Amino acid sequence: MGIVPEPEDIAALRAEFGLDKALLQRYADWLWRALHFEFGTSVATGRPVMAEIALHLPATLALAASALIGAIAISLTLGSLAAVAGRYTGAGLRGLTILLVSVPSFWLALLLIYIFVLRLGWARLVGDGSLTDLVLPAITLSLAAGAALGRMVYERIRAEMSEDHVRLAIAKGLGPLQILTGHIAPRIAGPLATAWANAFGGLLGGAVIVESIFGWPGLGQLILQAIAQRDFPVIQAYLVLMGLIFFATSLAADLAVILSDPQLRRRLGDE
Repeated sequence: MGIVPEPEDIAALRAEFGLDKALLQRYADWLWRALHFEFGTSVATGRPVMAEIALHLPATLALAASALIGAIAISLTLGSLAAVAGRYTGAGLRGLTILLVSVPSFWLALLLIYIFVLRLGWARLVGDGSLTDLVLPAITLSLAAGAALGRMVYERIRAEMSEDHVRLAIAKGLGPLQILTGHIAPRIAGPLATAWANAFGGLLGGAVIVESIFGWPGLGQLILQAIAQRDFPVIQAYLVLMGLIFFATSLAADLAVILSDPQLRRRLGDE
């Protein structure tokens, strides 16, 4: 900034940020504070880091949750139709799934902006964080995630359709919808729940670019600004928080699978 710092100023800054201590001591101090969710103050704003994150976290969680709901709906629809549809229809749906998975999220976001904002005028590019502004970024995230999960739904359904209990249901004259909902869905619900929980962590990470494109006031905006400003306390807190959220959602999904499967509960009880 054109200012030549004095040695006293440099020493004061080093003392303020603990850079005058040994490396192991600095790491131990940081780890102890991180366990208490104390990440210091933002270099750019001077506010507590957790206050900055708490300000933007609800918007990111709302976006990721909305995108997850959309991804679940898309995956079940595409996967189920591709599994039970005819040869050509199923091939077309699988091709659509591959196309959606291959499209980068930032390109899809720009395409949706061109169609729904510039051409049709159904949405606005710069919003104020209202629910109407959530639609386009949620669709952007849910399409690719839903297509990837739809491939898993398709493979699970096709694998179950070759099992003896499904063949017996077909022999009894049950319809495809009855077999799908009554015999196949309960068997694949556990693995799908785990995959959906893992997808939630991926949606949180993928929201960074999408939030920046749509101007959504979430953690994506915060972390990009922190990277540009080299605001390391904010970056550290963001990475730790995202890891904890990913771990918590995966653990919750695994526990839900155990609680919903009597055979698995008995097996764990015997061990």
